[in-house]
Amino acid sequence: MKVAFSEVAPDYTNYVFPYHVWGFLEEGEEVGSAYAQGFLPAAYDLSRFYLTRSVRVDLHQFEETGRTRYVRRRCASIGHALVPRAAFEVSPEWRELAEKYYATQEISVEYRRSRFFEMLDSPWCTHVMAYTEDDRPAGLVPLFVRDRIVQYGIPVYDPSLRSISIGYHMMAAALGSLRSAGFGHVYLGSCYTAGDLYKTRFTGFQFFNGYQWSASRDELHFFVDRRPEVTGQHFLGSAPYLDAHCDGEPGRLAGRADVTRLLPYTERKER
Repeated sequence: MKVAFSEVAPDYTNYVFPYHVWGFLEEGEEVGSAYAQGFLPAAYDLSRFYLTRSVRVDLHQFEETGRTRYVRRRCASIGHALVPRAAFEVSPEWRELAEKYYATQEISVEYRRSRFFEMLDSPWCTHVMAYTEDDRPAGLVPLFVRDRIVQYGIPVYDPSLRSISIGYHMMAAALGSLRSAGFGHVYLGSCYTAGDLYKTRFTGFQFFNGYQWSASRDELHFFVDRRPEVTGQHFLGSAPYLDAHCDGEPGRLAGRADVTRLLPYTERKER
């Protein structure tokens, strides 16, 4: 990949000068290389990616937990199918499902609704996972499927099914089906708030911490829960983070970072 550093608003008072890392695939490079290096698409045509605190599930390690089985039993009447986007008709019933879902939301409703339909109708959406109950729409999520990896998009579901944890079931059922189909990783977006932590409740969970994929929920909770403590500085310049996760010294990261992720993807595959 080629990268560019897009400057964002600096905090001169605390001497913090941040950059947003953008990535661009080189000719012949697989999309999976961007995901593997912690990037997610910044454009639905995959022309640009951004480096973020990405969350994924390694399907080689994914197994049902007691909670997953409990929710699956509660949602036993709901079936699901992976359908190519070109073969899926967004009927009035499916659109009504989405409208009902967003009618129950309270935060950034119109923005989130617009993003869902843009994602569903974009080149990024190669498949959907469609969930039905008695042949009626129950849930829908757009998916990007390529290079043995999947990105799970923005889900919508029947609000009346929220009491049986339909949202959790949709993600768990998709993970199980995709594991059985032989996929390697499912990317679940980013995680910056407490409301995003539901993405971590699966075996095989990993997140990109800036220099490697980490399976430490404690480390992720540090980023999410203790953000106010490090306002005005970088986490790698924060003593609490360094003491808890870097042996107190940022220089030690040189021995822990996955330096192969900086190599061209073809070279990493050869290794």
